[in-house]
Amino acid sequence: MLRNRKIIIGTRGSRLSLAQTEHFRDELLLAYPGVKAEQLIIKIIKTSGDKFKTENLGMMGGKGLFVKELEECLLEKSIDVAVHSLKDVPTFSSNKLSLGCFLKRTDERDAFLSPVANSFANLKPGSTVGTSSVRRFSQLKRLRDDLKIVPIRGNIDTRINKMKEGIYDSIVLAASGLKRLGFHSEVKEYFEKDTIIPSAGQGIITVQCREEDFAVKEILKTVNDKETQILAEAERSLLEVLNGACDTPVGANAIINDEGELFLQAELLSLDGKKSFRAHKTGIVEKAKTIGIDVAEEILSKAGEDFIISETKLAHTIHKKSE
Repeated sequence: MLRNRKIIIGTRGSRLSLAQTEHFRDELLLAYPGVKAEQLIIKIIKTSGDKFKTENLGMMGGKGLFVKELEECLLEKSIDVAVHSLKDVPTFSSNKLSLGCFLKRTDERDAFLSPVANSFANLKPGSTVGTSSVRRFSQLKRLRDDLKIVPIRGNIDTRINKMKEGIYDSIVLAASGLKRLGFHSEVKEYFEKDTIIPSAGQGIITVQCREEDFAVKEILKTVNDKETQILAEAERSLLEVLNGACDTPVGANAIINDEGELFLQAELLSLDGKKSFRAHKTGIVEKAKTIGIDVAEEILSKAGEDFIISETKLAHTIHKKSE
């Protein structure tokens, strides 16, 4: 099926995005031994998240900023597929597009880097911690409200250099990206998932295609990791419910335990990290989406309507100030 055609692969131009795209291309080449690398053409697309470098962009209103232009190219048929970090893909997308495959998940934990402390707990009060994620901002404030949690932009190399230059005492990044680019030796500590619940979809590469392109969808199935797809379905069904209710930070992580069952834990936080609502559930993998919905509804029940209304208003106020 792939032997007689070319596939144009859309991606962002960052070093991490290109590394992820090359990994996807390598997986296709393994699945189709007769196919040549020249048939799989990588096309770099600049996204809104790449164009605008304001410090608040990643912290507020960042959903979809790294996928919008890639999706537009798919709809315009200037590319055949688009490679994304799943955590960057909004749960609400065009019904003309679909996620055609999920590559095997890598380390989904968050990582702590610092030249002045060997662990997050050992940072001195008042130390600065750089992060691009509003989820991490709230979770880190919950753990240490004596620290200055501040936004940081740029690719992984840039963020590490800013830290080494003394602009930040430490930074927190996704472990998967650090490992893929060979920066694992810079990590001082990996946060336990019970302490810092990762972002839904963290550590997962997904490939998006047109819903109507049945030939490409069949090709993508050959490199799909079924277990990762199940985890993604649970986490994203939860996210869909919570994002539909409020704009506050969410962590969600699913695993398949030793008994072969799906375990999902999740957390909804206030922006300042002072309030946190958690829930978890175990069930059969065939009910992944239902488990996600059930956990989300339990969290919303615990949080209550007043929390949801007040935090959503606060998020909107902060977002307007950052525009």
